[in-house]
Amino acid sequence: MTPKYNDLDFGHWKDLNIDVNSLWIISERDKSGKHKNIYHGNFIPQIPNHLIKRYTKINEVVLEPFMGSGTTLFECEDLCRKYIGFDINTDIVQYVNNAMKNSSKKDFVLCCLDSSNKQQVDLNLQSALKKIDAEKAQFLLMHPPYMDIVKFTNNKNDLSQ
Repeated sequence: MTPKYNDLDFGHWKDLNIDVNSLWIISERDKSGKHKNIYHGNFIPQIPNHLIKRYTKINEVVLEPFMGSGTTLFECEDLCRKYIGFDINTDIVQYVNNAMKNSSKKDFVLCCLDSSNKQQVDLNLQSALKKIDAEKAQFLLMHPPYMDIVKFTNNKNDLSQ
């Protein structure tokens, strides 16, 4: 038996609010809810939305090592998924924390760290999993930064070498 990776009812796939084509034509960026498009290089919300629905079940954990402005977290909030997000930019981590202050969602963890540092990632991932009462993440979603092409912070200590 093939394992089930999501909660979608494929018997009624035409009724699903998910794009099943191999080429996604998204006419306009979703600007609803917390989505503000305040950060360069961020996902349009429809991309993590479709991926999360396709590859996770309700209450599973999405891990995002390059969190950015919280687009994936906001989708996890709407789709009832747990979330762990890492980012190197202290200001953007604080921005996302502030955006989630009035949320009823409590099963998420945000960490300010350099995702290229294996030791930092391992330590913070284990701590985050405990905080949200999970053993592992079921889905890794990566939208990595553009290295030295885009400057993500003014703090020279925040930049990866």
